[in-house]
Amino acid sequence: MKPLELRRHKEIIAFKAEDESITAFHAYNLEVADISAESFAQMTPIPVTTGEIPDVKLPINPEEKEAFEALNEWNSEENPNAKSGKLDFGIRSITLNVNQICNLKCTYCAAGGDGTYGEPMNKLSVEKTLPQLKFFLSQLKPGQRFGISFVGGEPLLHPEAILAIHNYVFEIADQLKVIPSMQIVTNGTLLTGKTLEIVRSMKVKITFSIDGSKEYNDKARPTKNGESSTDLTVAGIKSILKDRGNVVSIGLSAVCSKDSPSMLNTYQFFETLNPDWCDFTLNYSENSPDLQARFIKEVNEIAKIAYSTGGEEKLRKIQYFDHIFALLDTQRRIENHCGAGKTYAMIDAKNRMYTCPWDAGKPAEVVGQNEQYDHTKLANYSKPLIELNNCQTCWARHLCGGGCMHINRELTGHKHKKDQMFCERMRSLLLTTIMYYKISRSAA
Repeated sequence: MKPLELRRHKEIIAFKAEDESITAFHAYNLEVADISAESFAQMTPIPVTTGEIPDVKLPINPEEKEAFEALNEWNSEENPNAKSGKLDFGIRSITLNVNQICNLKCTYCAAGGDGTYGEPMNKLSVEKTLPQLKFFLSQLKPGQRFGISFVGGEPLLHPEAILAIHNYVFEIADQLKVIPSMQIVTNGTLLTGKTLEIVRSMKVKITFSIDGSKEYNDKARPTKNGESSTDLTVAGIKSILKDRGNVVSIGLSAVCSKDSPSMLNTYQFFETLNPDWCDFTLNYSENSPDLQARFIKEVNEIAKIAYSTGGEEKLRKIQYFDHIFALLDTQRRIENHCGAGKTYAMIDAKNRMYTCPWDAGKPAEVVGQNEQYDHTKLANYSKPLIELNNCQTCWARHLCGGGCMHINRELTGHKHKKDQMFCERMRSLLLTTIMYYKISRSAA
């Protein structure tokens, strides 16, 4: 459902949807509400492409003045329930490259084109990784959580390494009274025999990367020799779905690219597999306004289908919508799009530390090795991304967190120079989410 008209007054944005309903959002207080048509009329029209605060239009008659004052009153209110999203340094989640090799060759692979990040490594050293993880865990306070995502390449090329790390971390976490959680991001093609047994033995979240039905997925995600991968991936998904109780959750993640452009078709295909959740992202590296427009349109259509068939529960099986709903429910302002350099680190297959999964293989981006941090480099990430990326006036800032530094660098040449297509994509989908949030909470 596409908003037809967007307006802003200082910290408040409001939009009129196809059914003429008006939804308003307080950008700082993270409040969603109705406003009157009269107040809406006092706001300044803005495009979704801008994050700047427009000039205020002053009222010219008593009726307009009353509506204008109502806007000003809400704008100046402070929500005592809204919480700061400030992040202090302390690594609480990592992405761990089990290897830097892959059995697929996806057309849009950002990891060097073949899962290697430009530096193929068959497997990490478990012996070096265990003390590194113990070091991270020892920095936590009792009761704190620590997350590990196992990635590659294709991590299930080396399931024994994952199992050894899994068992060690849970043992140490029990001693330290911290709470571990783990996920495996996989193409699913290797889930047979001993590998399947190992995965079933661990309580993990599993994310399957698959770009829809065979028609699309085989174009975007062929094997290294150019053959079909879809049947193998679907078989892997179904093998885990049969034993759902032994994993935390099962999710399907798709990328919208020139080879797999229809997220609507992908969603319909995902529905036949009945995952616990799904996720859709755009291949930003194609830098295609047409592909982005299609992506936004189809995600809106997916949201409409999901909500009409299953309400909030069905809509929130789509990871993006669940994330924003959670932020609005908790009213926690995020100040960082991710925890890069603050609470999050990526570890490659040589135990080098980076602040982003896509920095692997870039020597200048190394910020640590084994149990040593480079605090001088990490100091560059100490400020909130909203500030570093100059997003202080954007109405979406506390739901977006300042944007993605990796996308910025790839498309603008600098981590802190915003990619405008990303900003437009984020704002457009936030408007959709805010609308459904209001509908859901009004119905509750």
